[in-house]
Amino acid sequence: MRSQHVPMTIAEFELLPMKLGWKYEYWDGQAHISPGYQVVTVTIEVKPRPVNSQFRLRPIDARAEAQLVTAYLAAFRDAIEYCDWEPEQIQVSAHDTIQGFLAGKRGQPLPISRVAINSQAESGAEYIIGAALLVEKKDGRPLLDILFVVPEWQRQGLATALVSEAVNELVGSGAETLESRYMLGNDGSSAWHQRFGFVEEPDLLLVRQFYRHAQHELWRREKFGDLTETERQVQIAEVQQWKLRIEELELIAEQHGMEAVLPLLR
Repeated sequence: MRSQHVPMTIAEFELLPMKLGWKYEYWDGQAHISPGYQVVTVTIEVKPRPVNSQFRLRPIDARAEAQLVTAYLAAFRDAIEYCDWEPEQIQVSAHDTIQGFLAGKRGQPLPISRVAINSQAESGAEYIIGAALLVEKKDGRPLLDILFVVPEWQRQGLATALVSEAVNELVGSGAETLESRYMLGNDGSSAWHQRFGFVEEPDLLLVRQFYRHAQHELWRREKFGDLTETERQVQIAEVQQWKLRIEELELIAEQHGMEAVLPLLR
């Protein structure tokens, strides 16, 4: 994935629809659109979930490091997280990420982590096509640290099956919630987390971004003059909604500290 650099006038740039999670800049007669790297923290209640998968799911085996790296690389090489990276840099990062997980550098690896296995009918060889890798945070709570499915096997419910099985293993462990994170600009990850039932944690920086986005969209549509009065009122209500939420979170921050409204500080 590459950032976009599109020749246009400043007037055209100002009227561009801006996608959440991306940074929009203008210089030298061009729009420069690149990832904003905004992390979204979400949680879900730990409770039994159905597991449906045509593939075998099994605990992670540290001896499968090479396969994990290969699968991770296939899943993420064109993701927003590696926008503008060179192939060699992505390869190094894939190795460091998986090795860091296995070595406990990202948090204590949890044995409830799962990989999905596909078997070749002719040779009987098995290889990893997806993984849900969980760690224990410093505060003792579980985190879905890494989740991926090889592109060839995506959209078959594998991510849901992997995480569902891991959540089921958490039932009875004392953990009340499972935390996860994703990049705001990663549409696929955002949509999956919402479908699975994850809910956003209170995040002042994220809400401020939603507010600015709603403000710009209202201004942009008014400039175009294509808003009906009903649509205009809906847009205004959205702007006001985010403004009120900012005020709520700022009050919480005053009373309980910034950690209460910035999940990544916890």
